[in-house]
Amino acid sequence: MSTQILENQKVIFFDRIDTEISKNLIKNPVSYKIIGKTFSKDESFDIKELLKETSKKKTKPKSQPKNLSIFDLLIPVLNPQVNLDFALDLNLPSPLFNYQIEGVKFLISKPAALLADQMGTGKTVQTTTALRILFMQGKVKKALIVVPSSLVPVWEEHLKKWAPELVFVSINEKKDLRKILWETKAHVYLTSYDTLKADYKDDKKLLEEFSKNLDIVILDEAHNIKNPETLKSKTVNFVSKNARYRWALSGTPIQNSLDELTSLLQFLKPEEILPDNLSEENARQILEKIMLRRLKQDVLKSLPEKYPMKVERLELSPLQRLEYDEVLGIEQERISNLIEKHKKSKKFKFIVKQNIIQSIQRLRQICNFPSNSLDSPKMERLKEIIQQIHQNEEKIVVFTNFYNKGVEKIYQALLKTYRPENIATFHGKMKQKDRKEAIKRFKEDENCFVFIGTIGAAGEGLTLTESSYALFFDMHWNPAKMWQAEDRIHRIGQKNNVIIHSLIMKDTIEEKIYQKIKEKEQLINQVVDGVKREHSEDVSIEDLLEFIGLKKN
Repeated sequence: MSTQILENQKVIFFDRIDTEISKNLIKNPVSYKIIGKTFSKDESFDIKELLKETSKKKTKPKSQPKNLSIFDLLIPVLNPQVNLDFALDLNLPSPLFNYQIEGVKFLISKPAALLADQMGTGKTVQTTTALRILFMQGKVKKALIVVPSSLVPVWEEHLKKWAPELVFVSINEKKDLRKILWETKAHVYLTSYDTLKADYKDDKKLLEEFSKNLDIVILDEAHNIKNPETLKSKTVNFVSKNARYRWALSGTPIQNSLDELTSLLQFLKPEEILPDNLSEENARQILEKIMLRRLKQDVLKSLPEKYPMKVERLELSPLQRLEYDEVLGIEQERISNLIEKHKKSKKFKFIVKQNIIQSIQRLRQICNFPSNSLDSPKMERLKEIIQQIHQNEEKIVVFTNFYNKGVEKIYQALLKTYRPENIATFHGKMKQKDRKEAIKRFKEDENCFVFIGTIGAAGEGLTLTESSYALFFDMHWNPAKMWQAEDRIHRIGQKNNVIIHSLIMKDTIEEKIYQKIKEKEQLINQVVDGVKREHSEDVSIEDLLEFIGLKKN
């Protein structure tokens, strides 16, 4: 490579004629017609003529990425060359279980596949290996993997370990950089549901161009598209419209009703016309052709036992009881007035449901901590359990639904007894690098023995087998979400029997939620450990009203 100055313009010459120049690397890229052109040493040109031609045709300048460093702009140049010629020797980093080999065979033989193995059985390993084989066979050349944000680091590690030949790009950064990354050459593009949705809203044409030669789309925790009317589901279907392979992974593909299966099938089998009201029999017939489902108890007989959840009922402190009863009365009156006001509205159901959920969340947060205090019966009991576990040189994972009145308050309360290095936190507000660091500290640092995470962020996809204890500081009303969270520790790699604790407050909304969880557990067992016979909402209006002591008129 050499540099020459022509007419006060710096021009770079490359020895290789096939070298590509990113338009982002050239100063004032909209000013000259030569941008993006590749020059060889022997090629002559008249810089004056080029400048003259450019000045004749004035176009509106394109918006340029802002706040990007030179390292961001160099990504397309520095990324490894994409090679589509692979050796056929797999050289797996460790042997697969027999059932995992069957899972790999199932995936590579199915253009549309739902891998619904129970959580903790290694769906990511099976999928990464199957994807690697498809690349080796030349059946795919470009793949998109869509996952929850918290699982991006998990997939990065699996791709490095189980498919080292594949060049992958993680598209989960700032907006301007993502535009560059979507156009960067790679085998695999890894992104989150939220990032994909945001880019669909902001630059639909960019994704349309990206998807033209897309061969395979893989959805992890595919129940994220359970509602076909959401923008998230529409985005996934838009970007996958040209893909020949569509795989969905979920240990709980249907968490509440058959309607959720309809959305998954629209992704997996877009050419198939589904009945308006999908019956249980229809569902079974379709799933038999495209779904593989194995339970841990059947394929991992050597996996240590997970004991039934131990539920401890505690009394509210006098301060909590006073605040709880006051807020309950206020919310009951507010909801009653709201029902009367909107009872004839077309949006009655939506308005009432959203407001009741808001009321319930306030009451649940009081059950955790009274306002303006870090002391509560739950916190005292948690400290006792942590002390016992730490004395045995073991670790614990604590789950909560809340950040401010959950993760943050628990963390601050524990700092009265322990040092910051003893505790790792994990929640949706964290940056990706901080999430990676939290997981690494908990897994590798013996001085870090408490992991506090929200069920939403830490409840799926992570492997936390360094602990055999999990505690729910507050419950989620969907039992499938709790099973997912429990299986962060009860999965491949666990060496000890797993103990699950849950803390609930007596004579409060938490007891009613726990009762509803027990009822729903009995229903989630028809088609796929998660399809109920009758249609049912996640939580009905009647359930919500009952939670706060009201009845629907």
